[in-house]
Amino acid sequence: MYDKKQQFIRQLTAKKSELAEKITDLHFKNQPELDKKYGEKGRKKCREDAIYHLNYLIQALQIDSQELFNHYLEWAFNMLDARNIPIDDLVHNIQYIKEVISREFSADESAMVELFLEKGAEHLENLDPEEETFLVPGNPLVDEAEQYLNHLLIGKRDQAAFLIDQLVEKGVAVEDIYEHIFQATQYEVGVLWQKNKITVAHEHYCTAATQLIISQLYPIIFSGKKNGLKLIACTVASELHEIGIRMVSDFFEMDGWDTYYMGSNLPEEHLIDSLWEHDANLLAISVTLPVHINRVESIIRNVRDNPDFKDLKIMTGGYPFSIIPGLTEKLGADSTALNARQAILKANAMMN
Repeated sequence: MYDKKQQFIRQLTAKKSELAEKITDLHFKNQPELDKKYGEKGRKKCREDAIYHLNYLIQALQIDSQELFNHYLEWAFNMLDARNIPIDDLVHNIQYIKEVISREFSADESAMVELFLEKGAEHLENLDPEEETFLVPGNPLVDEAEQYLNHLLIGKRDQAAFLIDQLVEKGVAVEDIYEHIFQATQYEVGVLWQKNKITVAHEHYCTAATQLIISQLYPIIFSGKKNGLKLIACTVASELHEIGIRMVSDFFEMDGWDTYYMGSNLPEEHLIDSLWEHDANLLAISVTLPVHINRVESIIRNVRDNPDFKDLKIMTGGYPFSIIPGLTEKLGADSTALNARQAILKANAMMN
């Protein structure tokens, strides 16, 4: 059964573009008013959306996680709703995916995804999304975080940097600034984009500005005593969301570890070379987009298969691990952490 499933996943992946074209044709055939309303531009967007849906469906099938597919549909629901696109478009598209797959594959093969699609559609029907924000009263620096974000959203990077400098001068711990300002505002930027309140350009500016401001704190971060432990931290190949793992790496540096932050989009073979070169105690792998989970699995499998790394501990983190129960165990990691402070505690416990 496992081999059949893997073969079906490979076929789905290979035929994604062809399937997306047929899903789009079916969507516009059943709803001819869309052609008049959106034209070829609408068809192109529909094809792109169908590929996104298929990508997440394939990954959910790969790791057998309905939660992953449901969370993706929630994200799509909120994104479309904020742009005044009828949610029925999403519901219909899920139905058309089911129809096209049933035509293109055998009954046994299509049955593997039908349940995901049916439960996903049911989840959408019962969805009652709450207003989401990461700037909450429980945050001890919530006022400063709001000021910081407001500065960035109007392009005042210098004022945002000055705010951070003032907090450092007042004796606020760098760890608190990371957690309660940098992390909270990065999450909030993602929510604002999803709600269509800011553009992709805003999002990129806020991230780039925060990375620059973080770098100005490095004289403090790299000034502590060392404990002899070594960390290699990275994101997987094709993953460009790297500010989270960068902040985690900095937390380890402040805790006394020697850290080797490899940045984003690191090819697997170069990561293996780095593990040899630095004789690391811990490998921390971050992934934000669930469609890249298979790359994490590949890295872990290759590390585990190498006897040179038998004592190496592996920690994973990122958005998918917060929504998919048991994902850490499925991928073969030693541990996972939902934030930098938790990562430090778990890592030191494993080392002891």
